[in-house]
Amino acid sequence: MGDSVYESHSRWIKWLHDYYLRVEHLGALEECIEVARKENAILISNHSLTIEATLINYIMHIEGAGHVGTLVFPEAFKLPLVREFFRSCQCIPISVEAGAKALREKHILLFPEGMDFLNGLTDPDHMPEFHTGFLRMAHQYMKDSGKKSVMILPIAHAGIEKMLKFWVIKNEKVLNTLIRPIAKYPFWVVPKIPFFLPSKVIVNWGEPIRITRAQLDSAGKVHRQSRRFREVVLALRKQAQAERDRAGWALKPALKTLKSLAFGMEFP
Repeated sequence: MGDSVYESHSRWIKWLHDYYLRVEHLGALEECIEVARKENAILISNHSLTIEATLINYIMHIEGAGHVGTLVFPEAFKLPLVREFFRSCQCIPISVEAGAKALREKHILLFPEGMDFLNGLTDPDHMPEFHTGFLRMAHQYMKDSGKKSVMILPIAHAGIEKMLKFWVIKNEKVLNTLIRPIAKYPFWVVPKIPFFLPSKVIVNWGEPIRITRAQLDSAGKVHRQSRRFREVVLALRKQAQAERDRAGWALKPALKTLKSLAFGMEFP
């Protein structure tokens, strides 16, 4: 995808990032950007319906830190409109081979919670066990490229889950009848009205972590590293939530944002 397409997306993402979600980046953002300007890296984050990918990709783009390919659930590419949007946003159907290949050309972003992320949305203090795909991609990338290490940039966010209102459908009969003939999803979400509320989002960047091929040369080591990175992201997530709570973000500031957007009113 060319820079012109990035610029086109960045216009509406800027509005989302700066005004509707009032995103604040904390932690080791500068260190992560510095690393990303020097070498391709693996970014990992907690998950909230892929909206966070636009915010992370946007800050990487405007900081001149390179392009990011977001790896997403392959079944999403079977859905009309969603498929076209994901492709235009540089998303890639997730697989170890696809991730390792993309990493040779650009950064990649993954959500190690996978499709278990829904439990983390309903209970922010709980984070599902991480899948190991991001580490297996790292190992495959090092094997294919001959590199001895790769940088992993851990990220966590808080606030996006407050803006999303939906019902979750897990009924097998409903899924098999209406959804799975098109795409094999383990659940489906139906938006409530209003679905996309304004919020305050904190994105907390952790210190870059260099992982070596030797640290991933057995299944046991891969699982240990997966648990390690889960603890890092969970700690970042709790810090982000604490900062959001400290700032006292609640319904009143959200209503101010709505009024500003609707009537052009200024708000502090």
